Amino acid sequence: MFALGHLGIGSWLAARRVPADRIGWLLLGTLLPDLIDKPLYYALSFATGRHGAALGLISSTRTFGHTLLLALALYALLPRRIGGPLLAGIATHLFLDEVSDLAGFIVPTAAPRPKGPSVLTAILFPLLGWRFPVLPFSTLLEHAEGAVETPWLFACELLGAALLYWQWRAGVFSWLWERFRKRGVPERSG
Repeated sequence: MFALGHLGIGSWLAARRVPADRIGWLLLGTLLPDLIDKPLYYALSFATGRHGAALGLISSTRTFGHTLLLALALYALLPRRIGGPLLAGIATHLFLDEVSDLAGFIVPTAAPRPKGPSVLTAILFPLLGWRFPVLPFSTLLEHAEGAVETPWLFACELLGAALLYWQWRAGVFSWLWERFRKRGVPERSG
């Protein structure tokens, strides 16, 4: 799943459990696993010219950022007002990734299917071993094309966009508008 799916569906699933002034941390949590793992994998792949299992431990875009270990560490180390919403956002991200993978196993043409160890090995890392799944993408462009060409991912992006719009209209993100309104526009000098 990509940004709109994680932001829209993830915030819809968890926003009721998070105070309005902390929704920003929830939204960050819905994207954090990908903000960590996608740059890590693609930078390493670009630097070495290798991809997938040939890279070793960092074998896909679902590695350390997609672990419960990271989510629980952030929750334990950060103040609860930040750690709680981040944990909720990360949990929705992991849940939605797992649902997407299950869709790929049930209907192989619906979503990309991981090769090698299950995606659950990333979530439960290192309890199920010291390796991560290998996803079928060699480049960032190939990964992005998957969102358009894969019915499941495309549908999740559309649903995420619709849910973001609905939540915005319902005032769930009013904290964002208030923050910008209070800041005001700086005066021009001269």
